[in-house]
Amino acid sequence: GFRPAPGARRVLAQGAGPAPRRRPRGPPMSRVCRNGVLAAGDATPGSFPAGAAFFETLALRDGVVACLDDHLARLRAGLDHAGLAAGPLAAGDLTAWRAALRLLDGREGVLRLVVGPDFEELGLRALLPSPDVFRLRSLRTVRDEPEWLPRPKSAPWANSLAASLELRSLGEGAGVEGVQFDARGHVSEASRSSLAWVDDGALCVPAASTGRLPGTALGQLLRCAGLPVREVEAGVPLRAEAILVLRSTLPGGAAAVSRWDDASGRPLWSGDPAAARPLLAALAAWRTQRCVSLL
Repeated sequence: GFRPAPGARRVLAQGAGPAPRRRPRGPPMSRVCRNGVLAAGDATPGSFPAGAAFFETLALRDGVVACLDDHLARLRAGLDHAGLAAGPLAAGDLTAWRAALRLLDGREGVLRLVVGPDFEELGLRALLPSPDVFRLRSLRTVRDEPEWLPRPKSAPWANSLAASLELRSLGEGAGVEGVQFDARGHVSEASRSSLAWVDDGALCVPAASTGRLPGTALGQLLRCAGLPVREVEAGVPLRAEAILVLRSTLPGGAAAVSRWDDASGRPLWSGDPAAARPLLAALAAWRTQRCVSLL
């Protein structure tokens, strides 16, 4: 298993679902920058180096990342809780980031920073196309309980993977996000994304008690939406005027939802994606103003 610092929880390995895959023997699938040196590694989802404790992912487009500080602040919160020191990448040293990216020789993709007790590892994998509009599908995989608040991105990894596998078993494609509920039936988040919706003039988000992550794109939307914010413990928002899927690797950080089906595929909610445009535009503008070039 993983080997976090003394007293730290096994963050990546806990929760329901299969354990993270060990790197396969034989030729590496990719290269990573480990402690400032190019090394054999695998940055694909689900493959983590031994000793991994926390990770963050963010999109690199034409050598530029959006809101790097938000990702690193969330990462350092987990490191502090586990008693791990932040290396130069986790600390936000742009010189170290640019040197690592030169070694990886890439301008576009998904950057994944993995941190353990004695290493930082930065990998780059392909950035897949994203749909402009999503459909949601309720899942039966229950969201796991928070181990501490705010949750680190790594904590529900196995639980989110189990939710993704359930969604895949239903035959859904890339334009569908599976939605997890907590043990009380409250909406938590999607298997790969945060959720928010507009109801009666307020921006509603699932409460932290539902086990959702403090999503970086979600946090940005809360700061720029210009609407009153309500954290709610509730089921499917049947009266929502607009629903958004939020994920930092999406263009602009979010996309609109057109429909929400239950676990059996029956429609629960539908709406015009155009209703989300003002919020999508505000978020995209916010993120554009906080971009950093790593070239």
